[in-house]
Amino acid sequence: MVETKYTFCRICEATCGLAVQVEDNRVRKIEPDREHVVSEGFVCVKGTHFDEVQNSPDRVTTPLKRVGDRWQEITWDQAAAEIGEKLNALRSRHGGGSIAHFVGSPAGANVLSPMFRNAFFKALGSNRMYGTPTTDTTNKFRVNEDMYGSPFRLAFPDVNHTRFLMVIGANPAVSGNTLYHLPRARSRMGEIVRRGGRVVFINPRRVESAAVGEHDFIRPDTDIYFLAAFLNEMIHSGHVATSVVADHCRGFELLRDAVDGWTPERQQAVTGISAARLRELVAAHAAADGAALYMATGVNQGRHGTLCFWLLECINVVSGNLDRRGGTLMGEGLFDMAREVNKEGQMLLQYQRRDGLPTVVGNHPSGMLADDILAGDVRAIIVEASNPFLACSNPGGRLEQAFAELDLLVCIDLFRNEVGNLAHYILPAPTWLERAEIPYALQSFAGNNPTPYMIYSDAVVESPPGVRHEWWIYCRLARAMGLPLFDSRLAGWLLGLNDRLVYSRHRWLRRLALTPEKMLNGMLKKAGLPGRKLFLEKHPHGMLLGENRTGTFLGTDRVLTQDGKVNLAPDAYLENFDATLASAFQEELANRDRFKLIGKREIRRINTSSANVPRLVKQTSNFCYIHPADAREVGLGDGDLATVASDYDSITLPVKVSDEMMPRTIAIPQCWGHARADGLSHARKFPGVNSNLLAGDGPDNIEPLSGMSHLSGILVTVSPAACDKVWNEQKNG
Repeated sequence: MVETKYTFCRICEATCGLAVQVEDNRVRKIEPDREHVVSEGFVCVKGTHFDEVQNSPDRVTTPLKRVGDRWQEITWDQAAAEIGEKLNALRSRHGGGSIAHFVGSPAGANVLSPMFRNAFFKALGSNRMYGTPTTDTTNKFRVNEDMYGSPFRLAFPDVNHTRFLMVIGANPAVSGNTLYHLPRARSRMGEIVRRGGRVVFINPRRVESAAVGEHDFIRPDTDIYFLAAFLNEMIHSGHVATSVVADHCRGFELLRDAVDGWTPERQQAVTGISAARLRELVAAHAAADGAALYMATGVNQGRHGTLCFWLLECINVVSGNLDRRGGTLMGEGLFDMAREVNKEGQMLLQYQRRDGLPTVVGNHPSGMLADDILAGDVRAIIVEASNPFLACSNPGGRLEQAFAELDLLVCIDLFRNEVGNLAHYILPAPTWLERAEIPYALQSFAGNNPTPYMIYSDAVVESPPGVRHEWWIYCRLARAMGLPLFDSRLAGWLLGLNDRLVYSRHRWLRRLALTPEKMLNGMLKKAGLPGRKLFLEKHPHGMLLGENRTGTFLGTDRVLTQDGKVNLAPDAYLENFDATLASAFQEELANRDRFKLIGKREIRRINTSSANVPRLVKQTSNFCYIHPADAREVGLGDGDLATVASDYDSITLPVKVSDEMMPRTIAIPQCWGHARADGLSHARKFPGVNSNLLAGDGPDNIEPLSGMSHLSGILVTVSPAACDKVWNEQKNG
């Protein structure tokens, strides 16, 4: 009998509602939940095609051990005992800090795993956390901590009321939004225009989202000059909320002096945005009854990601739009996540590395991982839900070379990907359809929702018998190693007992266990919301929580800086701004006729997690997108093979000629390159090439304020490549 169960997608932060048809514990079909209180029947193709991930014959469903060049199925007891013994030996010889973990984006949708993962590594005595945040977002967390007092004070645009929204380096219609929840992004931005407001996209490519608003081309990695000039023009034009600055901020004079001299004309020379257009945008922003600026990955991944986000937040603050209806808001979650993180302290900014680079929200720079392994600082890694070879800067495949040197590599994942091929052990985890869940921590605990709501979902289907939850894996490894979790031997003993009970063969024993359902039930009740059973009965499509409040941040104890004021001029930013910007500007002038590489989001893919879905991935390769005039000059036509080379490596891939591209800019979708992924049978047939081979690693390619890798705005050359017989046959059908 087919049963429809309601849940929500966890592929990205949009978390759209889903109606899942299940028969005999197998997902038969996934459709949008038309009654979901926020997504209202919207979902992208990645969500509705997740059944091919769920039911894939390639899934790893029992622990695997690599023996030579073969994979051997083993029991969980054997896996935990052997991994625990090896970790204890490394800890004894080299210290707990020699053991690292690398966490991918899908782990962000898993509310419980981070709590147990962090407790495990704290008990190990290791703070070696790497992950995809240093490829896309740690600049924002750094700025939030320095300006507002906590990395998790995250402002977001009040899209439901704003009259002017500027989106820089993002394409929400394709990739959703970073660090806040906005399903139906294109529709909701279209609503701004329909009510008489403006939505402006600033991007080196005319992105799909711009169909609902305006678009301006900007030269890649020059956003810092545009934002400095925007802020300077705003100040000189008198568009500063003087009472907000006087009552709630410090450092305005230093900020004003820093951007003084960055005129609209000066930025025009490198950005391509005319001085007249910039002035018009500043005037429109000032005239709007509620305005917001938002930026995302395309800017974050440049050489000045932290400075860009700092200037953008300063514009939002000094214009009087922070904590204002139609501006940017600080949400209120189930509990005050920012305050709790500050109390614990583990996720706060630290300069603890010998190279002087920071850890932001606990993350070491992923662009330094190869160096750290080869230097002997890291000898073992647990990789959870990630494929760092494709997600990170990897010049010439240097990460693979480094990972091959590890004493121990453990992967917790659904599949054996390229990293898994080098692993000593692969531990199978559940899909999100096999987990009870509430939305991402940033939505649930930090309240980053333009339309506040809550939803709870039980698991839609049961996991295969050999699969274990990530939280359980960390508890089981801790028991094998004799580690007390949560700084308590009693808690460690109880959790050790619990990990025996929760997967017991006896149903009555399982009822005694502290299950994910019970943990989440406690969170909901503590927040004054219905418990899980009542939630499922009364609110299967989600529960609206009322409108976001304004006036709840500035002038309150929610500003967590020492003096309770927004810091507009952190010392490190001023020093970096003064030391680097003028010389970087001269480099831009010298290189303005050279090609620059940016990434490109695709509606049918997200990172590497969709690569193995036959209904989504039908192209043999990703493409190099190039402007028609540039293609003619280089001697390339649609479908021709091009060689793209940087200072670090070169790749060859087919071309798509498109007037969506700004001249002297090329775009290549990231996270392709599955030629050797024999554990991903479909992805291997449609491999494409890895554009991150063109990105450098090491300290010269790390943004020093946030540890972010330089993955966008990379200088490259583009030239025709020889077309071989095989390629011509593919091209001609």
